[in-house]
Amino acid sequence: MANGGWYGTEEEWNHIEAPIAAIDADLEEFSRKHGIAITKNLKDWPERSLSWNVGDVRCLIQVYLKSEKMLTLNFWICASQDRGSDRYWKREMLKDGAAAADVQVEMSELLETGKQKLDAWSAHPEELEFATRMQPPPLRK
Repeated sequence: MANGGWYGTEEEWNHIEAPIAAIDADLEEFSRKHGIAITKNLKDWPERSLSWNVGDVRCLIQVYLKSEKMLTLNFWICASQDRGSDRYWKREMLKDGAAAADVQVEMSELLETGKQKLDAWSAHPEELEFATRMQPPPLRK
């Protein structure tokens, strides 16, 4: 589903989003506590993202459905900074292909751990690693 767009039924969507929806209360509590907005279902795929900026470093906590068949989740964090046409980052997968129930049990701890790591990374942007060269925006006429 790399390009986005859900083509299944509403019932199928509800089924695959259920593991993510089950952690919404924890995410909402965390977002209120830290003043961070939540976005949902980027590119029509079950996911939740919390993102904020520390100076010019973007911090991201994201939980998303890894397997539609197994209903497993990934939980990752990323700090990134754009420097001219280069992007630098540091990232870590805190849970990879985990059972939704396991993520639910650990959600509060995962969120706090993720935020602490992102705070530390954003305090030292010089330690971010080169990720990619971005395409420059088109020239205006």
